[in-house]
Amino acid sequence: KEIPHIETRWDFTTSTVRDQYSINLYPYPLTLRKAYLDLLQAMNWKSFTILYENNEGIIRLQDLLKCTDEEDESKVIVRQLNPGPGNDYRPLLKEIKVAGARRIILDCSPENIKEILKQAQQVGMMSAYHNYIITSLDLHMVELEDFKYGGTNITAFRLVNPESDLVQQAVREWIQGETMFNRAIPFGGKSIKGANSTVNPFSISTETALMYDAALLFANALNALDRSQDIETVNLDCNSEQTWQHGNSLINYMKLVEMTGLTGKVSFDTEGFRSNFKLDIVELRKEGLTQVGTWETGTGANFSRNYTEQYTEIVESLHNKTLVVSTILNDPFLMLKEDSKVLVGNDRYEGYSVDLIYEISNILGFNYTIKLVDDDNYGSYDKKTGKWNGMIGELLEQKADLVLADLTITYEREQGVDFTMPFMNLGVTILYRKPNKKDPNLFSFMSPLSVGVWISIMTAYLAVSLILYTIARLSPFEPPSNNKSFPMESDESGLRLAHQDPLYEAIFTCTGNPVRTVATQAQFETVETTTGTFNAMNSFWFVAASLLGQGVDVLPSAFSTRMIAGLWWFFTLIMISSYTANLAAFLTVERMESPIESAEDLARQQKIKYGAVQGGSTAAFFRDSKITTYAKMWAYMEQNPNVFTKSNREGIERVLKEDGDYAFMMESTNVEYVVERKCELTQIGGLLDSKGYGIGLPPNSPYRTPITSAILQLQEGGKLHLLKEKWWKRMRGGGKCQEKPEGGAAALGWKNVGGIFLVLMVGLSLACVIALIEYMCNRRKIRNRYIYFYLELRKLFWINSSAELQQENSFTSNSIWPGFSTLPSEF
Repeated sequence: KEIPHIETRWDFTTSTVRDQYSINLYPYPLTLRKAYLDLLQAMNWKSFTILYENNEGIIRLQDLLKCTDEEDESKVIVRQLNPGPGNDYRPLLKEIKVAGARRIILDCSPENIKEILKQAQQVGMMSAYHNYIITSLDLHMVELEDFKYGGTNITAFRLVNPESDLVQQAVREWIQGETMFNRAIPFGGKSIKGANSTVNPFSISTETALMYDAALLFANALNALDRSQDIETVNLDCNSEQTWQHGNSLINYMKLVEMTGLTGKVSFDTEGFRSNFKLDIVELRKEGLTQVGTWETGTGANFSRNYTEQYTEIVESLHNKTLVVSTILNDPFLMLKEDSKVLVGNDRYEGYSVDLIYEISNILGFNYTIKLVDDDNYGSYDKKTGKWNGMIGELLEQKADLVLADLTITYEREQGVDFTMPFMNLGVTILYRKPNKKDPNLFSFMSPLSVGVWISIMTAYLAVSLILYTIARLSPFEPPSNNKSFPMESDESGLRLAHQDPLYEAIFTCTGNPVRTVATQAQFETVETTTGTFNAMNSFWFVAASLLGQGVDVLPSAFSTRMIAGLWWFFTLIMISSYTANLAAFLTVERMESPIESAEDLARQQKIKYGAVQGGSTAAFFRDSKITTYAKMWAYMEQNPNVFTKSNREGIERVLKEDGDYAFMMESTNVEYVVERKCELTQIGGLLDSKGYGIGLPPNSPYRTPITSAILQLQEGGKLHLLKEKWWKRMRGGGKCQEKPEGGAAALGWKNVGGIFLVLMVGLSLACVIALIEYMCNRRKIRNRYIYFYLELRKLFWINSSAELQQENSFTSNSIWPGFSTLPSEF
């Protein structure tokens, strides 16, 4: 019949094919689906739950079902809103809550939005950690007064802006017309809902605004058609084949018209779809629904607020808000005061965590209540039940708003809850009983240099001595020795006679002058030695004296020997300096004798047992580690389950009890605290890994950024360091095991320097033995000399005996000769 058909509703049956005489002012469904997808991407929603009321909702949101990504581990849960008796949605909402749903897309009629949100509030799903996207374009018509102070983020699209001048003018004219004819106003407003209503008095439903725009569109198109041709009205029978002659022209004019109505700019594509439109992004705040951005076909979702404004809003929402802090008793993070039995509330506790939450609350302005975890666990995931226990479980079950304890940030826990930046960095380390002090070595003065260096020095000493001796012998510029030999006498046949002796002269001449006949006179011959200055003994003595920093009378003269001496002096200078520099440390420092020095030492041996808290983050570190040493240690612990403990306290007591036969792996913060108070224990090696303690928050918590900023502020101000110094080294017996520095260097005892005295005594004894040997050798040499002298004298006597006997009297001969018949007794 060529009669134009105007629609103002969402019609999924004509989303792809439309009758050429039909036109729809409702936003194009395919474009509207893209708008929802753009909003999710702008809000960074990867996992969410869809609650839909009927099958049209699934069609409306089918693009959202395709946005899952296995790599990002995104998950989409779809549940239909099937109310029980009396429109009871709470059983379904409880299931969703237990499943941990915190980002929810709600697709239902505007009439049911308030009731569903109210029941969600009753089951605890309208907290600051829950986020809702309402797909209805009429959220501005729903009374949300009961939800605006809960902190829940409720976001929606709006096609009609009640704050625009065009809408307000149309509403005023409508109210005036309805009032003139005494008719009821068919839409909400403050006049109906009250002064505290979140509904703007100029709010009208989307359908009403579309009807208004449809009438305006038809009027504009008909007016334009009337200016181009005369329009005639005729009666048409639905059963006849007669058509309206102006229908085709009128629908074309309607498609070409561009106007601004109550729903914004109205225009159509060639197919008659309203694919180019603008939507307002609104959020529920304390002031009511507030526009925070826009969506347009070409640009997508754009939020008008910046990061600073959003951060300020979250901080303001924290003011005077009371947060439940879940924690666990563990020194020094949380401890009961000595008089805790007579105290109540937060006053019963003290410790690092108490001071830290106090500082954060002063910065952000919120109140807090400290609550001990019910099951006394930190939080681990049970794959069989699919649930978390401990403090992590309390966060997910909304029993707590945050967790503040020595809770390690791990990948597994990060999948369940959110964490702030670490307020304390740490790592796994080894707690072991302090080793006994090692007694000083009697020969500790030898310790500054290794055995290999000592051998090398002795080898160098021997080599340089021999080279110096050899070069001195070969060099023509090295002068000979100044020591000359005594003169010798020789007869005509060349036989050497003894040198002149005063005793000999006195016996034979009584005048001291030699008397010989011409035939028996001997000629004197002087024999001189030609041995150089650096003989073997002098070479070794020179090199030894230089090595010990002493001087000698023998010095080289040739250039070659001087070069050798200079190089040797340079060598000894470096070696003596190095030895002296290290000697003080080896004599004064008392060393500890420990069977293990690192995790590698622990893994290589089998005598000392080692373990960790069963099911804790330390055990998980060894279990998941790919490093060979740590994997080997985990295999040992798995094969020996008795090395595991139930708590850190039990592990500490076991280290003390087993006295060096057990080592306990735990986090370095606990080790530092323990070794400050139990002087028998110490930390072995460094950190095996690097991690941190963080404040746990429910998933997608808006308070994560403000609390992180507060921690960063405390860190930059040095407050975190002061708190750790307070609770680790001062409070509750801290600093007990700190070694007090002495006023001066420690006095050396007999054990430190006894070896030097021993070397001196051995050297003196050896010198005495050598002196005795030298004396015996020299005595033998002198005896041989007098024997030689006697034999020579006797030979001389027999040669001259006949002449001398005639000249001397018998008394002289008889008195002297018998004296020479035998050697004196002293020889």
